[in-house]
Amino acid sequence: MSVSYTCTNPACGVVLKTSSRIAIGKSVNCPKCGQAFVPEPGGAAAGTLKLVDEPKKPEPPKPKPFVDDDEDAESVKKGYGVIAETEAEKEQAERNKPSFNEIQDKHKKSARGPAMSLLVMPSNLLTLAGLATGIIGLFILVAGAFPLIFNDAPPGEEETEEAIIQMTIGVTAFFWGAMLCFCASQMQELASYPWAMVGAVMGIVPFLVGIYGIVMLQNPEVKAGFEEVEGSTDEEEADGKKDDDDDEDDDEDDEDDRKKKRGGQKLTKGDKRMRS
Repeated sequence: MSVSYTCTNPACGVVLKTSSRIAIGKSVNCPKCGQAFVPEPGGAAAGTLKLVDEPKKPEPPKPKPFVDDDEDAESVKKGYGVIAETEAEKEQAERNKPSFNEIQDKHKKSARGPAMSLLVMPSNLLTLAGLATGIIGLFILVAGAFPLIFNDAPPGEEETEEAIIQMTIGVTAFFWGAMLCFCASQMQELASYPWAMVGAVMGIVPFLVGIYGIVMLQNPEVKAGFEEVEGSTDEEEADGKKDDDDDEDDDEDDEDDRKKKRGGQKLTKGDKRMRS
């Protein structure tokens, strides 16, 4: 719904349109000539065009607020709030609180992860020491065998003895390094505690890295990890033996059933002969 007004300036006479009616006695400025005029001075201005207002629709009735019959007027005025628990209610709730001790005991944390994390550094150092020792031993072996193989004149007894000693040292160092690598793998995988300790002791000789391994192998968390792995392997072996025993029992039962069937067939043939 729009309302139109005509400017009172005879030189202008522009028609103004607004979306709502202007209050009676209020002056407005014409946007074209800038002259101020009162569109409705105590009534409708002369020369104005107005639209008849449509009758307003009745507003819908507002919903009544919900009032609980169980609540009195004073509680409604005060409003709602949180009631603090009494000491007796807190004690009762603490008594009825469920406990999960049994579930926690059934699902204990594995000790393998902490043990393996503690042995990462010593096992890596032991592996590097084993590789370095093996490479050095191989180099000594080749250096000792070189004068015996690549020599035009036959070597003397002293040269031969020195070469043999040098080759023996090279072979020993090579196998020493191989043992260090093997024991390092046993340590890193928690496969065998004795082999891990042997590797740590052997690792003292070349580069003293075995001292760190010995210290870490004495850690209770590391020992618990080795014990858990050994216990799991024992259980797997026991389960395997049980499965083998069950398979043997099943085979024996099948063999007995076959023998019974064969005996029944023989008896039936004997009965037929007797009848004939």
